[in-house]
Amino acid sequence: MLRLLMPHLSPTAKILDLGAGEGYFSMLVGNVLREQWGIAPAEVLSACDVTPEIFRYDEIPCTRIETDGHLPYGNGTFDAVCSLEVVEHVEDQFAFCREIARVLRPGGTAFISTPNILNLNSRYRSLHSGFATLFNPLPLTGADVVHTSGHIHPVSYYYLAFALYRAGMRAVSVDYDRFKRSALAILAWSWPFVLLGHIGFLLKLRRRNPALVSENAALLRDTASLRMLTSRSIIVRAVLDNSP
Repeated sequence: MLRLLMPHLSPTAKILDLGAGEGYFSMLVGNVLREQWGIAPAEVLSACDVTPEIFRYDEIPCTRIETDGHLPYGNGTFDAVCSLEVVEHVEDQFAFCREIARVLRPGGTAFISTPNILNLNSRYRSLHSGFATLFNPLPLTGADVVHTSGHIHPVSYYYLAFALYRAGMRAVSVDYDRFKRSALAILAWSWPFVLLGHIGFLLKLRRRNPALVSENAALLRDTASLRMLTSRSIIVRAVLDNSP
């Protein structure tokens, strides 16, 4: 995430760490700001979370997000919004994406990471258990928004991209983190089923609605890519439409 954000960092940029948790990513960004430009992190960086009391990076404050999900910032405040492993904790992911779009300036960029439920480990786990990797049965009488049991809403790349498009974002793309060798091992024996199944899916879809396939070509290509099948997490990038 830091590597992807670096081209957007400057002494005049405004960056938001959305769902900052204990502040580890804020600290990484703050260190870059001090070491490269010698400026106080608070001049560029803001942070917010539903549990600001656990935030431990003293260079900037962490503002509380209210339970309705409204972000405590004005329209068009930030050049970039980074949200690491947060969207899977959110009840209304469409509203979450709309709020990100609202606080971005036109042409600003969102970076959203989430567990990759389309890797083969997760697909196989869903097949035999009904639960994607990192998502398990939850307490029905309580809530925990901080730890793993707060993983309440798995979302695949396609549907997160769809929500971002609906929020007015454009140029949606995906990056990946650590390669999972175990996923490649699953692919070694399952690739005929995966390949033939995907080809059959596309052929049937093209017969029924060729225009839809054309419109979704890039997303469909990414969804079936080797990186998507074998990577642990995804980082989705999207740019706010700056057209009138």
